[in-house]
Parts: sequence; C-alpha cells; structure tokens
Amino acid sequence: MQQKESYIHTLKEGDETALCFFMDHFGHSLRYFAFSYLRNKTDAEEIVSDVFVKLWNNRQKVENYESLKAFLFIATKNACIDIQRTAQFKIRKEELVILQHMSVPEEDVLKKIFRTELTELLLAEINLLPRQQAQICKLSFLDGLNTEEICETLSTTASTVYYARSKALYALKERFKSKKFEYLSILMLSAWYAFKG
Repeated sequence: MQQKESYIHTLKEGDETALCFFMDHFGHSLRYFAFSYLRNKTDAEEIVSDVFVKLWNNRQKVENYESLKAFLFIATKNACIDIQRTAQFKIRKEELVILQHMSVPEEDVLKKIFRTELTELLLAEINLLPRQQAQICKLSFLDGLNTEEICETLSTTASTVYYARSKALYALKERFKSKKFEYLSILMLSAWYAFKG
C-alpha cells in the first residue's frame, strides 16, 4: 500500500510513470468491467483509455489510493451508461451493419472510392498528430496490428499504446467536430475497424 500511495504522490506531480503504473494495475479489471456493460471489446478499451486520460487531467484532485480506485470504476461505469443511452450508440450499431455489408469481397467501384477517400481523409488528420500517436494510430487502425504487435514493433508497453491511442482518438474526434463533421467522426471509428484489412 505504501508503494501505491507513493505513486499517488508522483502522479499528482505529473509523473507519467505513475500513470502507467495505475494503467497496468487497473487496466485489465476496468476493461473487463466495461465489457460486462457493453459486450463490445473495442468500446470497452476506448472507454477505459478515456478514463485514464480523465484521471491524468484531474490528477491534482486525487487524495489517496482508494479515492483513485473509486474514481476509475465510477467513471468507467458512467461512461458505459452514457454510451448506451446516446443516439450515437444506436447510429453506430446501424453503421456497423452497413459497413459489414460493404466489406464483402465483391465491392463495387463506389464502395472502393468511398473507402479510399475516407482513408485519405483520416490519414491526413493522423499525420497532424504527435509522432508517437500518429505511429500507433497507423499501426492499429490502418495496418490492423493488435496491441501486442504494436508493442513489439515500437518496443513499448501496452499502457503506452492504450494511452497514446486514446489521446489520438480524442484529438481526432475533436478535430472532426470543429469541422462540423460530427457524423463523420462516428463513421470514422466504425470504418477503421471495418476497413483496416
């Protein structure tokens, strides 16, 4: 417990090593917790990554290990409930059905054009991200590598991949919103997974 409280202190001081410690410590449990609500691994991973970003942004408010633990699980639960309630969640499910039909081998020319243009648009935005975030986005969403493969390719940890990917997704969603592309920001996440092959 003393070690954990020590990491609380360094977290509040802005030490990312402490954040990585808590991501390793709680990550698996939180992803399982989120998955139990959503039954979707991708959504669960994104939510947990976002929760750690929130923790980092609010690290000064953390009092002790127990309050940090409570924050992580309550924030994860609330995020799961929010995504279930939003219209975007329903739209995304409908878009996934459409995209699954579009990913069959006999794609017509229009579908290929759509895929190409969407990929180019995303790639242009990804290239504006910080170097590490851009690398991880390309490997994860465009090359289709899983977290373990990305860790091997970049010689980094799973925590670093989750955190960088979450920050990148947040930045991309905000960028699309600022361009009035709310619909595209929803489609973007679905398309990455449907078209990454």
